Amino acid sequence: MRLKTKNLLNTTTLLLLSCILCLAAHGQEKKNAFKKIYLQGGTGVSSGSGTSVDVGIQAILNKNWVATASYQYMELNPKNLPANYEQGYTIVLFFPIYDDFPYNEMKIFNITAGKYVETGRKTWFTTEAGISFVNGQKVSFTPKPVVNDIFYISSNYSFKKENKSTIGAVLKADFNWAFLPYLGLGAGVYANLNSIQSPVGFQVKLIAGSLNTKRKQKKH
Repeated sequence: MRLKTKNLLNTTTLLLLSCILCLAAHGQEKKNAFKKIYLQGGTGVSSGSGTSVDVGIQAILNKNWVATASYQYMELNPKNLPANYEQGYTIVLFFPIYDDFPYNEMKIFNITAGKYVETGRKTWFTTEAGISFVNGQKVSFTPKPVVNDIFYISSNYSFKKENKSTIGAVLKADFNWAFLPYLGLGAGVYANLNSIQSPVGFQVKLIAGSLNTKRKQKKH
């Protein structure tokens, strides 16, 4: 099931990116087909003591519509992590080397659409909603006695991961600033609602592409 889902996401990504590139090529023939189109890459933090990285492509269309395709990788504490969970570790030259932590690794492909609001000559705001294809893990914990050797102290829980796939919904809002005609920065918040784990987070991003910043109007 996991391989099938991965292939589906890869195929969907290629199809969507191909469609966007075709539209971009058509936009060269038809003036103002796109207000902006750019790649974006970001990183941030989320609920569950999580971290994330995100890559995608975003287009600002006529009538102030926004369309985005993005891929997000996250590592966060499982929602059922025991409050008294202790990580095992090995002492090497007086330094602890910790065992693997039971992170929930989530791989999310988002397709979103929304509205664009221009807030200045080089700044704009977007709000979006859409669908998510989510691959993550359900983690189960079992209490166990702690092993305390001279150089090793075990965790007080064993854990088992089971891969899960589902479809969810995503909400996001971003503020962007183009400090150069083809380069900019952004920051935003998001929430992903799904049956595996629903993170809420904040991220900053770098954007690069056709940002179409307006030139200052000369005073007469």
